Amino acid sequence: MKKYSAIILAAGYSSRMGSFKPLMDMYGKTPISRDIDLFKRCGVHNIIVVTGHLNELIKSQCSDRCQVVFNKDYDRGMYSSIKAGVIALPGDTEAFFILPADIPVVKSHTIKKMMNSFEKIGKGILFPTFSEEKGHPVLMSYCFSEEILNSDPKEGLREILNNHKEYWNYEKVADRGILLDMDTKEDFEVLLEHVSKDPYPDENECIEILKLCKVRSDAAAHMKAVSKYTLKVAQELNKNGYRLNENAIYSGALLHDVAKGEKAHAKKGAEILEDFGYGCLKEIVSQHMKLGTNELIGEKEIVYICDKLIKGTEYVTLEERFKEALVRYKNVPAVFDEVNNKLSDAKKIKEKIEEVIGKRVEMLR
Repeated sequence: MKKYSAIILAAGYSSRMGSFKPLMDMYGKTPISRDIDLFKRCGVHNIIVVTGHLNELIKSQCSDRCQVVFNKDYDRGMYSSIKAGVIALPGDTEAFFILPADIPVVKSHTIKKMMNSFEKIGKGILFPTFSEEKGHPVLMSYCFSEEILNSDPKEGLREILNNHKEYWNYEKVADRGILLDMDTKEDFEVLLEHVSKDPYPDENECIEILKLCKVRSDAAAHMKAVSKYTLKVAQELNKNGYRLNENAIYSGALLHDVAKGEKAHAKKGAEILEDFGYGCLKEIVSQHMKLGTNELIGEKEIVYICDKLIKGTEYVTLEERFKEALVRYKNVPAVFDEVNNKLSDAKKIKEKIEEVIGKRVEMLR
């Protein structure tokens, strides 16, 4: 494994935001703290935070977890901070990340995937992409450090990167956080909404996974229909005293058939999502065809029953949904019994839900 370092840029004035961005509160953690934790979780221990405006304030909050470098020329713009960070890189650094502090919701899985890919690339520049758009952080070989230090390009780092397009590589990720900054208060509200769904993928990330997996349009339409229905059921149960995780249910339903058409597609789908960094959905997706247990009404049970009540994009009764399979396998006892057990599970879950909400689930369509 190469020696990786990370430069976090936190020297600006935050003039458009109106508040000092690196130290704003995001559900009890600051953006700068989130950025430092991100790299530490991924095994990047050489972390350099470049400061300028309110240097002492940042230093007092994070110097025990990283190296803080003050850029005395911070009023000259971001490139001067990049230079200050590059100068401070340890001599054994082989590649380094550059991340602006105001992009604080990149997922750990993205950083790990980038490092794994860079091991194969060996040398160059690696960008994460979401929906074909380049995001942050960029990861580049240490060999570019000399050019950074000896240049003063009008367009900053972008100009240097553009001068070396032959070295560009891309890491496709299902992580919208690589694009989400916080320049304005409106941006910050979007960030907070995104973080509220963590560790589950938001709707845009789910759609990107379906695109990357080349899921057929009819399967995608089915999953969208099921996800809308699951959310209604979950919300109704939560109104009646349950504490179901609606983010888990919605994203699990929106991705439950991501491997449709493949052998053992429920298990395969869970593996695919784990590879994208969403192992949190493993239980829901792997059990949407056959439950391990249905003693309680939980997230996986909601996805299970709603999947059975939606055929294609239309609502059907449980009897209608299972009729074809029961007829097809009536002379294959083992399969017939399994289908019957699935139907039985679905009926039990439906009855339990209706006991709690006091109405038929059909009324929630």
